[in-house]
Amino acid sequence: MPEHTPAPTHARSLYGFFMYLFSKTILGIYCIWAFVPDEYLHYFNIYYYPQKYWSTAVPIQCLMALTLFVFIIYPSSNLILTPSIDSINTICDPYSRTTNKITITERHSVNCVCHELSKCKRKFYISSISPENTVPQLQDLNIKSVCRKLYLNKQIN
Repeated sequence: MPEHTPAPTHARSLYGFFMYLFSKTILGIYCIWAFVPDEYLHYFNIYYYPQKYWSTAVPIQCLMALTLFVFIIYPSSNLILTPSIDSINTICDPYSRTTNKITITERHSVNCVCHELSKCKRKFYISSISPENTVPQLQDLNIKSVCRKLYLNKQIN
């Protein structure tokens, strides 16, 4: 059995083409039914079709169902699936990757842009020794470090 891939194949191109033709045909039939007066349809011996009321009622009901889903059902399901504010899952989960503080030794050359090297705090914030102009991988901050930075390092005037 061949592996399923998103690459275009001959069968997919045929399905897509016939779905395109089918949708255009259905749209044409719908527009004829909705906009052409009954006398013209009777002239072509077309007598069995739904009332014109349904040409506007069905799209409006579909839009109302979509509106209810978008503004009520979808946000409600998100609120139900959100963990409570007291949950540990709001801080970390099995997929969390936290940073580990490392210090830079003298054998690694890291270009620092600080004015005073004695006050440079860069060695506490990098997660690994990497080239200067690279973007580090995304990692979670340790909650202890965040709380310490936010609440314990306040300057009292």
